[in-house]
Formats: sequence, structure tokens, C-alpha cells
Amino acid sequence: MPYNPLVTSIAAFGLVMAVAYCGLLLAYHRRSALDDRIAELMAEKGGRVRKSIVAQSPAGIATRRRLAARKPVPEGRFNEQACQLRLIQAGIYHPHAMRLLLGAKISLVVVPVLGALVAAGYRWCSLSQGMAVGAALGCAGLLLPDLFLNAQIRNRHTMLRRSLPDFLDLMIICIEGGLSIQAAIQRVTDELRVAHPVLAGEFAIVQNDTELGSTVDLALRRFADRTGYEGIRTLATFVREAQRYGTALAQALRDHAEMLRNQRELAAEESAQKASVKVLFPMLVFILPAVFVVLVGPAAVEILEAFSK
Repeated sequence: MPYNPLVTSIAAFGLVMAVAYCGLLLAYHRRSALDDRIAELMAEKGGRVRKSIVAQSPAGIATRRRLAARKPVPEGRFNEQACQLRLIQAGIYHPHAMRLLLGAKISLVVVPVLGALVAAGYRWCSLSQGMAVGAALGCAGLLLPDLFLNAQIRNRHTMLRRSLPDFLDLMIICIEGGLSIQAAIQRVTDELRVAHPVLAGEFAIVQNDTELGSTVDLALRRFADRTGYEGIRTLATFVREAQRYGTALAQALRDHAEMLRNQRELAAEESAQKASVKVLFPMLVFILPAVFVVLVGPAAVEILEAFSK
């Protein structure tokens, strides 16, 4: 059989990607000391929850973070935890989200390169051109999932910034009406399920966390870890200080709501100031050429006719 460099390149590339994919699966499913410790803690408490569900749940993530603070974590496991935290901050709680993310990255890297090799095999382009285009598209595909996660995290922070002051206003009314903070969270969560479903869903997790024995400030700190939003972290600090020193919680929530509204107004003003700069490029590319053609076109036609005579 004659030597074919294209077939050899495709075979070598497929072999390397298969070995890399098997290595990722082995690294992902390998049990670590943290997993063993979590399973041991759940067995001591009499839990019968499967390890995969516990490890992927928000409470399991918080447990892994606390254990990681006590004991050094190997480099590969730290990257996995950081990726899991980013997925949770983006609002993705699916138990197989990590596997889907890795699969998407590998697919977006492999498919363009294979497509370039197939195009070169059909003589649509040269092998060097196809590999260059495939490598460029593969590098872009490797960055697309991270860009998607960053966009989801920003959108989630925007929704929390818009909805948290309304939540605090209703909390103030309930607390001044005589409800405890746990009962106020439950009542306000039920009221905001239609208007602000994202915030209501997160506070439903906070409510479940408090029902399982955690304090309100600890549940709010876990909420802040899940979202990465500093407004929630500040709220947890206010609640903790109010419970520790016996200060008026309603007044602290009112001040925090006012601060969040000021931040929301400043963010809106900043977006309005950026709009004039962002619209400059589309105007130069799409609007000004059309205006130039409309204004200068008739004069240019008359000048050409005059010179032709």
C-alpha cells in the first residue's frame, strides 16, 4: 500500500486525541482524599446519598471547599474544583456539567481539524492551508466554552443586582412586621418566584440549607460562594453582625438596599456612557458609507458625465 501523508496525519491525530480523552476521563473519575473524606462524613451522619450527587450539590461543593482549606489539594483537583465553582456561578447545577464542558471543548477542538483534513483530502484546499485554518478554529473553539461561562456569570450578576434590592425591601417589611429572618426569607421567596425567578431559586437553596441545620449567615455565605456576587457577601456580613451584637437588622437591610440601588444607578450611568463609544464603530462602518454615497453619488455622476463629453 503506498504511503499517504494525509491518512497518516489523520490516524496520528485521532490516536493522540483518543489518548487525551481517555486521560481526561481517568483524571475526572479518579477518587481523591477529599472524595473519601466526604463519603466518610456522610456515612457518620447516617446519610444514604450517593457520592456523585453529594459531590455535585451546592452543599457538597461547600464541604469540598472547607476541606480544601484544611488540607492541600493536588493541582489537577484544584482545577476541577475551580471549574465546578465557575459552572455553579453560571447557574449550571447539572451533575454531569463538568463532563459536558470537557466534551464540548474537545469537540470544538477536534471537529475543525478533522474538517480541515477532510477538505484537504477532497482537494478543496492544500494540506497546509487546511491545517492552518483548522488549528485556528480549534484554538477559537477551545476558548468558546470559557467565554460562554463568563457571559453567563455576568448575566447572572446583572440579574442579582437588579433583583436583590426588591428582595431586601420585602424582607424589611416582613421583619418589621414581626417575622423571623427564616420565615421572612421563606415568605419573600414565595412572593418573588414570578418576578425574579433566579434570585428566588437561590434563596430556596438558602432556605433548604437553614432547614438542614446551618445558620442564616453561613447559608448566605454559601450563596455568595455559589454566585460570586459581593452584594450577597455583604448581606451575609450584615446578618452575622446583627445576630452577634443584637443590632437592628431591618435598618441594616435598609442601608444595604440603598447602597445596592446606588450601585445599580452607577452601573446604568456607566453603561450609558459606554454606549456612545460602542455605537461609534457600527456608525463608521455601516452608516457613514451609505450617507457618503447618497450625498456624493449624484455629484460624482454629474462630474463623470461632464468629463465624458
